[in-house]
Amino acid sequence: MRPLDFIVHALSRRAARPLFRSMMRGRATIFMLHRVTDTAHGVSGHSLEFVRTAIRALRQSGAQFVPVRQIMEACANDTESGDDWVAFTIDDGFADQAMMARSVFAAEHCPVTVFLISGLVDGKLWPWDDRLAYAVARTQAAQLDVTLESKHLKLPLQSSQQRSHSLEQLRNHCKRLVNNDVYAVADAVARQLGVTLPDTAPPAYRPLTWDEARALESQGVEFAPHSISHRIFSRLSAAEAREEITQSWRRLQEELAHPLPLFAWPTGRPDDYTERDVALVRDAGLQACASTDADYTHTDPRAGHVHGLCNLRRFPLPASIRDVLQYGSWIERGKQILRGALPGR
Repeated sequence: MRPLDFIVHALSRRAARPLFRSMMRGRATIFMLHRVTDTAHGVSGHSLEFVRTAIRALRQSGAQFVPVRQIMEACANDTESGDDWVAFTIDDGFADQAMMARSVFAAEHCPVTVFLISGLVDGKLWPWDDRLAYAVARTQAAQLDVTLESKHLKLPLQSSQQRSHSLEQLRNHCKRLVNNDVYAVADAVARQLGVTLPDTAPPAYRPLTWDEARALESQGVEFAPHSISHRIFSRLSAAEAREEITQSWRRLQEELAHPLPLFAWPTGRPDDYTERDVALVRDAGLQACASTDADYTHTDPRAGHVHGLCNLRRFPLPASIRDVLQYGSWIERGKQILRGALPGR
């Protein structure tokens, strides 16, 4: 074991946690996952074995696994969270995520909440950002040369590293487009690259079914809305934003027994939604929202609310067990305090 790995394992262990408990008062860790690694279909993500190892390492370190519902209710009711609370979420609703929920989380008796894109699960669409990934992965072009809203993009595509970097740039640019029709943009990019996008989701992007969701729900997996189409809310009209919230929530209520009244913002960065959108979530009867603002979730309303609604912040699940233990304990909080105390920070 490397020296830094040894230090993090030692500091995050069960016996050390009580010594630093005051740092974590009113805070809980929520991890966010997406896809399962599938080299056959070109999908990158976490392996099932890594997620299983992460859960076991956290459990051994003294983390207390709780459902997101419990953290949400603590935030809404201004009750103190457990200092060692850790929760897991999975975004989108793909078939491989259902497999992860079943074969890892249910098998490990670890609560998990899955945020569903209702249009994906209904078979009406597959997400615009995945459509871009499909086109970039399959094109024979050496370069993408396209103009989007007066900005000219010239992105190299000759190596796998170039494709990955160019896809990230392309997605980030699309998130900032004033024109909210990112599906039309994705289709135009695919045509520019000489790729025909399938009307229905190809195998790499196959969604879970409502029957699978109901079966998982019976095993303790919880589900919550993640919009209809995964478009960026700050780029939508008020009417479009309202429909994305109310109709996605309605579909979960129609199909599932106990959906969680918690709305996860598509992409979820601070610039991706506005005070208007938070008000629409509140008006729809949902009790909280979830962002991708990488931090601990605060259960103290003074720090844990955004525009008057409970905001669950989430850490992306890291790629190393050392970092998982750092974020799943007091260690990252200690680093935050230290950074804040340094001159110029």
